[in-house]
Amino acid sequence: MTLQRVGDEPRAARRLRLRADDRLLANLGPAEATGEVARLRVPCRESVTPGDRIVVELSFGPMVDEVELDGKVAATIPAEGSGPPTLVIAFEHDSRAQLDYVQGVLAGLRSPSARAHRRIPVDVGVHWRCGELHQQTRARDLSRGGAFVLSHLQPPVNASVEVELEGDGGEPTLRLAAVVSWVQRQGSAVGFGVRFVVRTRPEAEQLHRMVRAHAQHLDA
Repeated sequence: MTLQRVGDEPRAARRLRLRADDRLLANLGPAEATGEVARLRVPCRESVTPGDRIVVELSFGPMVDEVELDGKVAATIPAEGSGPPTLVIAFEHDSRAQLDYVQGVLAGLRSPSARAHRRIPVDVGVHWRCGELHQQTRARDLSRGGAFVLSHLQPPVNASVEVELEGDGGEPTLRLAAVVSWVQRQGSAVGFGVRFVVRTRPEAEQLHRMVRAHAQHLDA
């Protein structure tokens, strides 16, 4: 498992992305200390310290909203043989509702919530700016809610950015305000996700046309 730091502070939270499946359900266990509601055990070779904050992002699939659980490192269990150590993450009462939802879906007691905005794979030119940081690069997915921007320059989570998306088929460049929602610092797709802040009706209409055009190309 790979942990990705959220923000640049030395004690910033780490993000762990997991698939919500039967294996996850098997690794979810009961609380073992006051104030906890559950514990999760996952194999992980990275160095962590008890008390470190871990944001666990659970994915049910491409058309279903992710769930975030705010946890803390409770312990690290040494490896047996050549396997990795086991990271024990404790969830407190603030995560009760999300955990009940996850366990209900995995147990077949309820259906997962459909994603509010369909993410469309794209290859769109984008220029973004955040303070002194700016870059001309590409967006790799797009929805009416936001986009994923390829970039080795990464503004901090919750930072305000300005993005300009290249138009297609005669459409002008779309300029939008946005907020950084997450960053990805490892793997082949290094970059960050943004949530759009749509302020005017013309912006909303142009964004809708852009997303619809790319969706039509994808579905053709």
